[in-house]
Amino acid sequence: MYRNIFILLVIISFNFSNAQQQNSNSDLIENALVKAQKENKHVFINYLSSSCKVSEKMKSLMNTDSFKQVFASNYVVVNITVSKEETSDFVHCSNPVKAFGESNCDSVQFPFWYVLDKSGNFVATSFVDGEQNIGYPNKENMDSFLAIIKNTSNFTESNLKLISNSFFNKNNQQLYTSK
Repeated sequence: MYRNIFILLVIISFNFSNAQQQNSNSDLIENALVKAQKENKHVFINYLSSSCKVSEKMKSLMNTDSFKQVFASNYVVVNITVSKEETSDFVHCSNPVKAFGESNCDSVQFPFWYVLDKSGNFVATSFVDGEQNIGYPNKENMDSFLAIIKNTSNFTESNLKLISNSFFNKNNQQLYTSK
């Protein structure tokens, strides 16, 4: 029941103008939850903006074979791309984060993500302390990102290190930054 309520809240809060897009996104989440139940995994839902370079980088990284192979061992990943038009509405508080509590809508940035357990219950979000968005992890918030991943998976320390290193190049520099 909570899963259905949550999916409904996500759909309502995004207030998509296209009914087909609503059905598509809710179907993606519902199918991911069915798969997660069968495979005993969590669902990692990644909201991306079609007009955001950091979102594209996050999606690209998560689609690399090495990252996908490791991450898929614990998560069913769903990428939901929000169009530029919907993004501007989103930043002005048409905000799915409100389903998880109050948030300062002006500081919401893409990408953002959250984790559901296999039953569809909310487990974690990319917003640290309900405010700062980890989004695409960097050196300053990598520990927070890894803590969330560690708490919602059964990754080994070597898997966590591999995930962390995926966000940095061989010179320990972040692969992409919006600054």
